[in-house]
Amino acid sequence: MHTDDIIEAVGGMSRFQILIIVFIFGPKILMAWGMLMMSFAGTTPDWWCVPATAPSVDETYYMNNVTQKLCPTSDNITCQVVYSQDKNTVVSEWDLICDQNILKNIITSVQMAGVFFGALIGGQSADVLGRKWTYFISLVLQGGFNLVAAFSVNWQMFTALRFLIGMMIGSLLVVSYPYFMEFVGRKWRPIASSLPVWVTGVCAFALSCWLRPDWSHQHIIVAALHLPFFAGWFFVPESLRWLAVKGRTDEAEKVVDQMSRYNKREKPSNTLQLLKQVAEEEQKLRASGSRYTYLDIYRGWSICWKSLVIQFIWMCMSLVYYGISFGAGRLAGNLYLNIFLLGVVEVPATVMTFFMNNKFGRRWTAFIFFAAASVGSFGVCIVVRTVAKDDQGIIINVLAMVAKLGVGAAWCVIMLLSSETYPTVTRNLGYGAANTAARIGGILAPYIFATGGDGDIVVPFVIVGSTMAACGVLSLILKETGGKPLADTIGGQVNSCGDVQMVVTAADVEKTKL
Repeated sequence: MHTDDIIEAVGGMSRFQILIIVFIFGPKILMAWGMLMMSFAGTTPDWWCVPATAPSVDETYYMNNVTQKLCPTSDNITCQVVYSQDKNTVVSEWDLICDQNILKNIITSVQMAGVFFGALIGGQSADVLGRKWTYFISLVLQGGFNLVAAFSVNWQMFTALRFLIGMMIGSLLVVSYPYFMEFVGRKWRPIASSLPVWVTGVCAFALSCWLRPDWSHQHIIVAALHLPFFAGWFFVPESLRWLAVKGRTDEAEKVVDQMSRYNKREKPSNTLQLLKQVAEEEQKLRASGSRYTYLDIYRGWSICWKSLVIQFIWMCMSLVYYGISFGAGRLAGNLYLNIFLLGVVEVPATVMTFFMNNKFGRRWTAFIFFAAASVGSFGVCIVVRTVAKDDQGIIINVLAMVAKLGVGAAWCVIMLLSSETYPTVTRNLGYGAANTAARIGGILAPYIFATGGDGDIVVPFVIVGSTMAACGVLSLILKETGGKPLADTIGGQVNSCGDVQMVVTAADVEKTKL
């Protein structure tokens, strides 16, 4: 018996876990909002280069009489840029057009670089300082940085703040998933990846942009929405598993008491003894006093190759997911509707992952959705080359949504599989390293839809289809983790092949080899 059994005894999914969902998963709505902010804030409104002598009239006059998007040159240096008033973005705020057009993609890449460093730091912090402190400090700072960003006076200040916001998003993404999963029973772990919280954030963001199409107002709105979640500090405890492996067994028992009280279940009479066994096992393994670092997820070929495969898959998923998201403006139709549909299309597939994970396992469920993403992407390429241009719009949008559905759902599955692959003592490190790898793809994502030039989306979707096909194959190489107990510690024994064995107690070694 180990921490999984203690959690099952006091309720693997009941009132306490619902509280955790609200305060730990609820803010993912805000993370999605912040992450995709540039899909709206970085769009270019219609604009016209108007001669200085032109009369001050409405947009209809400019559309009919002035060349649209004609960059000022030495021949028309007196030309004044006039923007459409249908939305206010950072492009219109600081004239990021013509020779400064690249800056909007740079701002997005800088934000994703912030997510990269945030994931790196957050993973280490959660394993050293604890899940709770890391999570709520990041949440408070994310809200504060969004508020300050709303009052940016130039694009340089805005870029710096987007980097800081990205860091907090990266840290929160790394911590939130394992933090929640360490409180639920093994049967209910798939719910961590099947709840459409992120998608809800994307849809809420699209609706908010439609109602209030102003980049500054959007930052203020998302900052204000952080306030209710700060109350979670007073209700959500530190991770039971983390406390146990750190030897803080008395505090861990208090968490068990809280869980049993909320769920109205009796805790096992030998709870403290079991927690001490986990702590003693960890103490023996780390008698030298050294701390776990990212190097521990590469020690021994058995865990090393898993880490490398997982990180490559995460990098590709991020490249595709955010490439399509940031490229919403390149699709036919209304920008806000495209952002909304690209988000809402993930809902049914994300919910399906809960049932498919338990029925088919993590690997095959991921493969199915990667295949769907690949088919949708190559389908776009075929349509562009074979269907008349006037008839392409809706078909391409539908196939793009299939690709987005596939990669979104596959990511939910891979998140679960990745987190289950590592023991408690390095779970946040392994998950953090995967998130860090994903940010490399995120940094490159804004440029995917720039590879084909204006109007050409074949090259971008060839990239998307190819990477998704590769991820589908690699997902089948990983070992299945469904239905197996979560390991709490890393065993120090190395077998003849150099494989590191993850163990929880001596009894568990006989049942489970992870």
